[in-house]
Amino acid sequence: MAQENRPLRILMMIHRQADASPYCFYVHDQARALRARGHEVVVISCVGVTPLMEKLRPAQAKVARGTPRKAVIDGIPVYYPRYLTLGNAGEKRLGGALLYRAALPVARRLHAQRPFDIVHAHMLPRDGHAGLCVAHALGVPLALTVHGTDVFHYFIPGREPWKRNVRIAREADALMAVSSLLLSRVAPYRGEGRITHIVPNGVDLSQIPQVRTNRPRAVISVGTLKPRKCMDRTLEAFARLAPAFEDATLTIVGVGEMEAQLRARVQELGLEARVTLTGGLPHEQVLSRMAQSDLFVLPSWGEGYGIVYIEAMAAGCIAVGARGEGIEDTIRDGENGFLVPAGDTDEVERVMRAVFERRADYAPLRARGMETARELTWEKNAMRTEAVYREAIQAYALRR
Repeated sequence: MAQENRPLRILMMIHRQADASPYCFYVHDQARALRARGHEVVVISCVGVTPLMEKLRPAQAKVARGTPRKAVIDGIPVYYPRYLTLGNAGEKRLGGALLYRAALPVARRLHAQRPFDIVHAHMLPRDGHAGLCVAHALGVPLALTVHGTDVFHYFIPGREPWKRNVRIAREADALMAVSSLLLSRVAPYRGEGRITHIVPNGVDLSQIPQVRTNRPRAVISVGTLKPRKCMDRTLEAFARLAPAFEDATLTIVGVGEMEAQLRARVQELGLEARVTLTGGLPHEQVLSRMAQSDLFVLPSWGEGYGIVYIEAMAAGCIAVGARGEGIEDTIRDGENGFLVPAGDTDEVERVMRAVFERRADYAPLRARGMETARELTWEKNAMRTEAVYREAIQAYALRR
């Protein structure tokens, strides 16, 4: 095998997420796809702990308690060193310094056994900082992927980002953004000639259930129940058209701070029989409900990309997202889905009503949406990511 095509040894870094995934579901999907291409992937996923976590953050405490020090998941070794997390104030002052201190002994030991070719950190402020420090310590390049909140919270138009975050963005040997929106926020700080690419996330088609052709007038919305997801606006839009379409239903999947408010509003509207709030569901159940729905509606703002839109489109839903958000790279308004102003109840109602009134007319649009989504596989993501790795490794070697 030619040297430039040899399998790579990759150290991936992402802090442990407080959810049901092994550490972070989209990072694990990428790691699996890279492994399927013959590369060796090792993950360090630092687990944040605090002395008062049991009282202040019981859900995170439960995740931390149940997380082993090491696991092998789908053939990928995953290490879970603990670090002291100090919240937003600690992040502002220290960035990923505490993650770095926790991860470095593991990284050095593994690197001594068999050297890594590259470190790949996900999320800029903490993991990006820790990954940059680990890469420097090991003497290998750093690839960094930005996903959404790590950019929206720290690279705000009209405000100067923290100097440390600018340094991370500038010094990463390769920067990948999952959408052009995110890239536009960070790229100005990269400097001329730096390796910078858009590499969209993928969808695992093996998990998509068989798509129904005789769909009911069913709307589904999936996400954290927080204001920026605009679930309340989707509910109001549905309520307006509910009298005209007595067979229409709305399912809202997720948990969050707005749950009680949404449930109360459903009661006020008298729609208990037609609007279901499921709470959190296993991923396979979410996909199954998507495959039985007509429309996926999430007109939210602050979306770096939104894998959930792609999953819904792959499952046969007509997807409705917000204009000017990361999903605009994928959804072309009126061609393979719809884009509306974020949180615009009137526009959401207009799209729902149009689809419900002329369902047959939108069959080609639905088919184009499915085709678009099913092109965005993790296999293609891994191919693009590998190409970025090799570019970064080559550039790093030339500088040394």
